[in-house]
Amino acid sequence: MNVYDAIMERRTIRKFTQEKIETDKLIKLVDCARMAAYGANLQPLKFMIIQSKEILDELFDFIKWAGYLENGAPMEEERPTAYIAVLGDCTLKASGNYEVEAGAAVTTMMLAAQEEGLATCWLGAINREKIKQTLKLEENLSVVYLLALGYPAQKSVADKMTDSVKYYLDKNNVLHVPKRSLDEVLVKCL
Repeated sequence: MNVYDAIMERRTIRKFTQEKIETDKLIKLVDCARMAAYGANLQPLKFMIIQSKEILDELFDFIKWAGYLENGAPMEEERPTAYIAVLGDCTLKASGNYEVEAGAAVTTMMLAAQEEGLATCWLGAINREKIKQTLKLEENLSVVYLLALGYPAQKSVADKMTDSVKYYLDKNNVLHVPKRSLDEVLVKCL
């Protein structure tokens, strides 16, 4: 799979099979994230792979899922089988603002996951303090995002945006995600 195809095919998935992800695949994703672009090459992020069923279940309560969907959270038998916690290290970047670096790292991991046949959901509507406590993180680490992972149990497609940005499920449970057209977003070529 080439990068363009991975970008065009990757969609957010919120329902997963319960097949375990091989740990080496998750480590490969973190390896990709460490190679992402970082401003001033500070590399202020750390990553934690979470596969323990007990911790996965505990973290689930600290996440808001699919705001546009009624009952958008995955059922117990559809939950992610892993998370990668994206952590900011204030000893490496004192400002505490890791959004740009985390965006590059998460995007890199999502594309690498697509190539591995894994589905992802970038989670930002999370209770960061409760997650930090659950993961027993050191004081210098803060939770920036979680990346939910698993093998897909849901299909998601991109649609042409007409009148709303809201994603929706059709009668076959396919998730439709409206995207602006290239003509709308490309201002001009000079």
